[in-house]
Amino acid sequence: MNKLKYYFIAALVGMSLSACNDDDNSYNMLDGLGMVNRSVSIADGVTVRANTLDRITLDYNNLVGINPDKPVTLNGQTLAPVVNPENRMQVIIPVALQSYTDYTLVIPDGAFHRSDDPKVMAEGMTITFNTNTGVNVANLAQSLINPNATPEAKKVYQLLLDNYGNKQLSGAMGEVAWGTAFCDLIKNNSGKFPAIVGFDYIHLASSPSNWIDYGDITPVQTVWDAGSIPAVCWHWNVPMEVWAGQSEIGNWGALRLDKAEVPDAMTFWQNAGDGTYIVVKFKDAAADAQGSLKDSDWGGLMSSTEYFDLTPDQIAAGEYRVRLNSEAAEKVRNGGLIVSGQNYTVTGVYFELTCRDTKEVKGFDASKVLTPGTRENTVATADVAKLAGYLKLLQDANIPVLFRPFHEAAGAYQWTWFWWGNSGVEVTKELWIWLHDTLTNDYGLNNLIWVWTANYNYGMDLADIETLQSEYPGDAYVDIVGTDIYKEAMSDQSAIFNLIQEAVNGSKIIALTETGNLLDPDSQFENSALWSFFMGWYEQDANGPGFLTWNLNGEWNTVLNNPLVLNQGDFSLK
Repeated sequence: MNKLKYYFIAALVGMSLSACNDDDNSYNMLDGLGMVNRSVSIADGVTVRANTLDRITLDYNNLVGINPDKPVTLNGQTLAPVVNPENRMQVIIPVALQSYTDYTLVIPDGAFHRSDDPKVMAEGMTITFNTNTGVNVANLAQSLINPNATPEAKKVYQLLLDNYGNKQLSGAMGEVAWGTAFCDLIKNNSGKFPAIVGFDYIHLASSPSNWIDYGDITPVQTVWDAGSIPAVCWHWNVPMEVWAGQSEIGNWGALRLDKAEVPDAMTFWQNAGDGTYIVVKFKDAAADAQGSLKDSDWGGLMSSTEYFDLTPDQIAAGEYRVRLNSEAAEKVRNGGLIVSGQNYTVTGVYFELTCRDTKEVKGFDASKVLTPGTRENTVATADVAKLAGYLKLLQDANIPVLFRPFHEAAGAYQWTWFWWGNSGVEVTKELWIWLHDTLTNDYGLNNLIWVWTANYNYGMDLADIETLQSEYPGDAYVDIVGTDIYKEAMSDQSAIFNLIQEAVNGSKIIALTETGNLLDPDSQFENSALWSFFMGWYEQDANGPGFLTWNLNGEWNTVLNNPLVLNQGDFSLK
């Protein structure tokens, strides 16, 4: 017992002397103490980035000597450890690591000893670690998933492959749908035009019209001819069913869909804006039937909706449609609405059009899209046929597309915000595969490079690998995996890059498919986490495009003029 006490006191003395002497070179031997390792700079079993680790250090409780007859090895190769001259109680082992390699560091018994007494030796140790992270081009899919991909699509993918890990392509949404105003603003700000320009088929239901026509491919053609790559996402707007059933509107009866009676419906009403259509479906309308839409306080939404006669055409169609102005839309957002009138039976109320939805309401039930005869199937198949026609125009013009349908397709299933995620992970994957097979096999579209968006977080935490993998449609249906990040400007988000890369086993190019603030290319490169490309989201107000919320301190100029970033004119695909 006394012997144990003396050892404990000696250890305390050793710690005390060590602490006192760390700041100078007047070290004294701690007589009677053995060689005890106090710390190692790398833990057993960890994953590290090859370019961030050039030495391994070991700290001891005493001044260290090195025995050259007891070689320290890394994967069988002899290393050259040295004693830190500034702190002679530390050993420095220089290392030169390669990416995607498993390592075993072997320090034999007696490799290190007390400098004044080689017979007092340190115990050996073995440490395993790996560098299985960062970009590994050799592990990537070397071709597109479509064996019949157009030559132009193959060239785009090869460009991304050739530059992956070394250069990053700039990108920005052109504007809300079918123009390049935001990219033009970036050019004026930075002197550089983005390498990738984003478009959106968000207004598919309204095209063609006098304000949007996806059949006019001039904006996309201009971008391609100028040397940039078109990217197209699809906020798939559909008619949302707010209510369905039978509600007889006799003599000024009412169907209340306001916040007091149906609070879940407020999910839809929050998206009401100037120009939004409310569609009321009905049956059994008398010749003198009248319709009426009121706000939650029973006031008229607009003078035209206070009450109105249902026309013969409306009665024949079994529906009437009301286009909200900005004042009426605000009333709907604040309180919902009340359907009233006289002498007809309401069978459905729809919000047209939006992609927003929830699990609780399911205004457009994703699980019914692939079931023939359902409203969802009828709408979806018609929309895909229409979309395919517009994409075919681009293929016929030899224009490839970075195609990102089902915007943020992974969703965030505990707080779903788009309809394609309202029925769970498996349904969303089925929809992705169905759309891929339909556009590729049924419509013969070979100009598409399929870009899937991973959901990297759940609340404030990074998602786990198993969750990301459970959401992934599979390597056979995805060319590029991306994610959307809204973080601090010029920050380093390598942890997110690593997470997504690990989820797909490093087999797919990883891109930043949407971002508010731009991230720092230098830190990405240093951490071997350089996104293949980034897509800055557009901003605009009544005065047009602008830097309103993000990138307020010249980040577009800084990033697009970084030598790691490729812009329009820095490469050729022709």
